[in-house]
Parts: sequence; C-alpha cells; structure tokens
Amino acid sequence: MRRTLIGAAILYACAGGVASAAAPLADDQLVARLQDYLRIDTSNPPGNEIRAARFFRDWFASEGIEARQIEYVPGRAILLARLPGTGAKRALVLSNHMDVVQVERPFWSVDPFGGVLQDGFIYGRGALDMKTTGLLEAAVLINLKRSGARLARDVVFLGTSDEEVEATGVDWLVKERPDLVRGAEYLINEGGVIEADHGVPQVWSVAVTEKCPFWLKVTAKGRPGHGSMPFTQDNAVRGLLRALDRLDRWETPIKVTATAEAYFQARAALAPPALAAAYRDIRRGLEDPLVRARVLADPALNAILRNTVAITMLQGAPQTNIIPTVAEARVDVRLLPGEDPDAFLTEVRRVIDEPGVTVEPLGAYRAATESPAESDLVRAIDRARARVHPGAVLAPTMLTGWTESAALRTLGIKAYGFEPYVLDGPEQERQHGNDERISVENVLRGARILEEIVRDVAR
Repeated sequence: MRRTLIGAAILYACAGGVASAAAPLADDQLVARLQDYLRIDTSNPPGNEIRAARFFRDWFASEGIEARQIEYVPGRAILLARLPGTGAKRALVLSNHMDVVQVERPFWSVDPFGGVLQDGFIYGRGALDMKTTGLLEAAVLINLKRSGARLARDVVFLGTSDEEVEATGVDWLVKERPDLVRGAEYLINEGGVIEADHGVPQVWSVAVTEKCPFWLKVTAKGRPGHGSMPFTQDNAVRGLLRALDRLDRWETPIKVTATAEAYFQARAALAPPALAAAYRDIRRGLEDPLVRARVLADPALNAILRNTVAITMLQGAPQTNIIPTVAEARVDVRLLPGEDPDAFLTEVRRVIDEPGVTVEPLGAYRAATESPAESDLVRAIDRARARVHPGAVLAPTMLTGWTESAALRTLGIKAYGFEPYVLDGPEQERQHGNDERISVENVLRGARILEEIVRDVAR
C-alpha cells in the first residue's frame, strides 16, 4: 500500500510547488500514523491529552514545523502549530480535540487502543470522534510544508483537551489566550460528514450551528422504608416515575429554524417527487400529516425541528431492599438556537407537576452561535463536492450535539463542521459506541479532500 496520495502531484503543481519539494506523505505512512495515534489512550476522564500533544509536537518538529504545547493544567494541553502564509488573507484554523470518551471493553471485539487494522478498517476509540480528523489535519499541514506551496493564509493546527466532558481546554483558550487564534477568518472542525445511502454519497453536510445542551436533574424526595413492605404515599421512586412518565410523553412544539429550512431545501433534490415538494417548503409540508409522521419518525430530522428531551440516567437506593429517601434522574435536553432556557425550564416544571419533585439545571448553559451558510470556505467545500461526488448535494446543517465551534465563533471566527468521510447510518452510530472504526478508504480519500479544500480556500 506504499503509494503517494492520488492526485497529490497535480495539487502541488497547481499550487506552485517547486521541483525540489519533498514528496507528500505516502498512504501507508498515513495509516501507520493513525494507528499510532489511536494507541494513545486519552479517555476522558481523566484525559491525559498531554501525551497526544507530544505526539503531534514531535511529528511537527520532525518536519520543521514549530509547534507550541501549552499545559494549562497538569496532564492537559493545547497544541498549536502554524504554517505561515503571505498574510494576504486571514488565517484558517484546523481544529480538533485530542480526548475521547470512555470504552466498555467487554463489548469490543478488538483492543480499543490497539490501532487494529482489520478487513480494510482501522479500529479504535476516536476513529470517528475525532482522532482521524486531527491526524488528517496534521497531515495537511505537513504536506503543505513539504510542497513549499505559497499560501495567502496562515494555516493553523489546533488540538484541544477535555471536549468530551467540560470543555476546559477551549474555555481556557477563549478566556486566557484568545490571541493564539484571534484574527483567524475560518475554522474547520468536527460535525457534518458525507451522508451515504447504501454506499452512495447523498449529502455533504456542513455544520453551521448546533443545538444547546441544557442538562437537567430531576429529584424526588419521600420517606425511606424496607423493600419488603412497600407503600404508595410519599414514595420517592413512585413520584419520580410519575414525573418521568409525563416528561417522556410530552411532545415539544415543532419549530423550523432558517438552518433547518435550508437543510431540507438542499435535500429536496434527492427526495422522491412527493416528498421533494414538501422539503422545498418544509413549513407548509409539515402541515400534511403523512409528511409530518414520516419526517418526525427519523430521529435526526426530528432533532433539528424541535427541542428534544431524553431521560438518560436513573438512581435510587444503594441496595435492593431499601425504599430510598431520594430518587434522581438525569435528562439530556437539547435546545434549538435562540431558545430561552429559563422559559423551557418553567415549561418542564409545568409538565412534570408532581409533589415532592424538583427540577434543576446541571452546569452552565452555552448559547448557540452560527456561521453564515454562504462563505468562501463553504464554496471551496462545494467545489470539492462537485469534483468528487457530483451526484450529491451540499447542505448547511444544524448539529444535534455541541462542538467547540460554538465557543470559537465568539472570537469572530467563521467555524464550520465538516469531516470528509462517506458514512451511512450504521457506521455513524459507532461513534461513542463499540468497535468504533473508520475504513482505510475513508482515511485516504478524506486526506485528499481535506487537503484540496484547504489549498483552495488558502490560495
């Protein structure tokens, strides 16, 4: 598999590379580097992302690219590397987080930190979220350096820590050292992918905004007792179950945001004729009960059209034979951009309406931010789509999960979520799941697509 990236020589020639430029990273080198990166356990908590930062720092150093490693608290770091351009245009940031979520080892068929290459797939925690993207962003910087390309923008690699838990890394950067990235015009981060249906690329999703996490704690209090003598009055568990049943049956209102409207309009080109008409005017389309039922039956489409409520954690007595004094639940609420969290909390309390049950927010609320659906970077992505997958469409997308783009946009950066991988539903569901993996084909094709986009927007 030792061959250079397809089309790399053409890219370098078009970018004005000189004859003495070094060859780009070979495919087998790229795969081996990804395997090495996946072997670094940065499960969060505790993270220990300093080890991943050293991995990138040393790799950049070997290529003559200066990298800055900032350990903002012990064991946790920000890693920045900058490839200077002419300064004719503002910088482009390639952003990624170096931590990954925990694994349930008994349910994996391979070592989740073994970087196993098997049947055309590379397995490992972070293969999808988002170590592969971080690795490819570093590869872009290195290939640009090797080519000697003359770019109008600085290209900046940014690796952060703690995205999966409290986002302390990006918060520290924004609050303490915004100068490190302030002034950049664009940022590419995780988010949208190339959505496929039975292997056929359909939609290049480019995330321009995201929903806002608004996690809640629901607490019921009662009197304790012995499990052998159950009672109905003043029973914390029974009160909690009644409250959660009301919450679970509550249907939040449908709200079509401008981003959701644009997303459906883009997808109309691929939809069957009857559905296409509804997608082109989704506000009116949802008035049709059949269309409404079909759209809302899709969890992804449902989630971009309403505030969602998911009951995710339950806690009662410390052992089986105790009726507890307190029973608790945790609820994952995701609010649409522009929603008022205080008003939503008031509505949740009204819906629950159970004596002895309280509802309180968990953690600070982060309001949504948004980037324009039309920009030079989005147009560069669309040009790559037209060349690679002309039968697909580009769609501005609202992510249902939070990303660090939300924080970095506050610095005046136009941040977009796009990862150049062709993924169908089952493969996407491996993110945060068991046997997380990415195909070698996606790695190599993704490297070419990402480099093409960066060269296009930075020229």
